[in-house]
Amino acid sequence: FTLGRSNYTEEDVKEAARAFTGWSATAKGEFIFRKGQHDYGRKTFLGQHGDFDGDDVLNIILEQKQTALYISSKVFQFFVNEQPDTDKIAWLADRFYNSGYKIAGLLEDIFTSEWFYEQRHIGARIKSPVELLVGMQRMLPMKIENEESLIVLQRLLGQMLFYPPNVAGWPGGRTWIDSSTMMLRMRVPQLINDEDEMNVSPKDDDDQMMGSGESTSMEVSSKMMAKVKSQKLKGAGAINADIDWGAYTNHFEKTPREKLINDMAAVLLQTKTAVGSNLIKQYSDESGRQSFIKTATLQIMSTPEYQLC
Repeated sequence: FTLGRSNYTEEDVKEAARAFTGWSATAKGEFIFRKGQHDYGRKTFLGQHGDFDGDDVLNIILEQKQTALYISSKVFQFFVNEQPDTDKIAWLADRFYNSGYKIAGLLEDIFTSEWFYEQRHIGARIKSPVELLVGMQRMLPMKIENEESLIVLQRLLGQMLFYPPNVAGWPGGRTWIDSSTMMLRMRVPQLINDEDEMNVSPKDDDDQMMGSGESTSMEVSSKMMAKVKSQKLKGAGAINADIDWGAYTNHFEKTPREKLINDMAAVLLQTKTAVGSNLIKQYSDESGRQSFIKTATLQIMSTPEYQLC
């Protein structure tokens, strides 16, 4: 997770494990070094030799410019574009390394660079399920009465918070999309707005449930998992969201009717791709201005373009 695959050997892993012997935690979760459990023997790690402990291993890793390159690449792919740009990443990594690994500086270099705002980087990422759900709730201020339904919705979309499939986390990118999740993602705006019950149940998925068994000592986790298991059998029911449409529709109060769809698309979508206005109108309620804004907004949020950021 710091050097990237193929930049270390199995022997390096074994030697690092020896160096970290004695590192432990108290019952309160506080760090403690247990001297009697530490391996004080000579070790070889990434070509260096010595009586290393955990701190030494971390320092050796940070000495490698590959570490800065790998972390910069991961950050670039998360915030900028899933397709890495080797020149830009090399520039970021060099500055990141020389700064002493200051993450704030790395992020500032990215967000203040002109290339960050180039069109090829806009709408180049697929929103994660959480980004999708949170984005909708921030765009349309709402209060969700049936909060438990969001847990099931997260599982159905493939990202249940705090329960990644493994220590590497979610792979992201195109893995968020398959034949079932794509259709559900496009239905989410309607599910949030309507009172229809979400008559679906999450499938059993050992990866998503990893580390979330009843044996956990955390009371909150136990309660949440009990809810998940219950919902897994009977579905989540209606989401029951109370949307504050007034705060949203006021943003377009001076927009001419014929420009509403384009202006709403400009606010809701990251891409500059024109949405099919006629198709949006076909499924929108044109009986009044407010109803048109509401229904057209939900239709735009249900487009493939809305899945990108």
